[in-house]
Amino acid sequence: MTRTGKVLGVVFVTLLGAYGCARGPAGSPGGGDRVAQVEAKLQRLEEDFKAAAAARDSFRQRLTAAEEKLAKAQRQLDEAVAAAAQDRQDRDAARAELKAMTAERDAAQAQFTGFRKGVRELLGQAEAALAPPPAPASQAAQATPAAPAVPTVTAAPPAPPVNAADRN
Repeated sequence: MTRTGKVLGVVFVTLLGAYGCARGPAGSPGGGDRVAQVEAKLQRLEEDFKAAAAARDSFRQRLTAAEEKLAKAQRQLDEAVAAAAQDRQDRDAARAELKAMTAERDAAQAQFTGFRKGVRELLGQAEAALAPPPAPASQAAQATPAAPAVPTVTAAPPAPPVNAADRN
């Protein structure tokens, strides 16, 4: 066999192999089933893709709704914190005002108590000045007791009634 014969043999075997591969499997006469299988698979994959896209869009909408709900809750929390801080400031201001008013009341009460004591001392001095001097023993037997010229006050005037409305 010459060299050309060998080359022709290799080319012939190669052509037969290419022809056999082009025909497809032994059981499929023309390859029409294979195209139908590929189209069916393509149809299933397209349906799966549409379902996955719909699920993705649904999850995206749910995520957007959850983010909006979270933002709303955060705004409400911020408003509640601000309101609590304002309430704390109002409470502290009211406490300071109450302390100041209590101190004023105590000072006025102390001043009133001092005024009452001073008035009582002055009344006691006035009564002592108006009382008749003690009579000598010989005249005391002859004299009849006389009524005092100025009536004396023995009790302090009654305090005005205290109402619950006056305390506020």
